[in-house]
Amino acid sequence: MNLKTKEQYEKEMKIFKWCIDNDIRVYREPTRLGKKPTVILVLDYKGQIKKGSEVFTQGSKELENKIAEVYEWAYDRALDAIQREMRIKRDNSS
Repeated sequence: MNLKTKEQYEKEMKIFKWCIDNDIRVYREPTRLGKKPTVILVLDYKGQIKKGSEVFTQGSKELENKIAEVYEWAYDRALDAIQREMRIKRDNSS
């Protein structure tokens, strides 16, 4: 069993909080009805919905890791966009 270090956990929580505060969410969507169905991940990126195609077993470590990975991807993408916007504003004001 791979346990996360305190630093890894704190980084994931910082990213998760930032994403929630900035209207970015990752959630599970069942692939069928019934008890403990498999799920896909859905990314709600400021109202833009993107559904994944990879299927996961609920409660699996693989699912938890993928959720953390998607949050980190969305966080990095949003920060890049913010930094580009700031550079454009700075360049246009010069």
